[in-house]
Amino acid sequence: MTFNVTNRMGEMFTDPSSDVRSRVLDELEEHHDAEHPDVSLTHESEWCLSIFPGGLVVWENVELDVEPRHLEGLTRSKVEALWTLLSMGDVSTIERDAWRPGYGR
Repeated sequence: MTFNVTNRMGEMFTDPSSDVRSRVLDELEEHHDAEHPDVSLTHESEWCLSIFPGGLVVWENVELDVEPRHLEGLTRSKVEALWTLLSMGDVSTIERDAWRPGYGR
């Protein structure tokens, strides 16, 4: 299965290693950039996890008619676990979390 990781500046990496994924997440700890606040991992199924500073995570599929959902205050390890699940296409396990409606704060 194929997935892409997108960094804060919009550069995409196809099927990146865990080291590349980690470096992209590191970008969230750098200076705040209001224009480019998030990084994301998108699976070939179009399910996407966008990560923002402070642990805000948005879960959505722009190809399906489903409302975006979010979780707040996630740890780095939880974010990495979610990205790993999505990179493997394990949408059903991700769905088990207590997602709240909308994009969050």
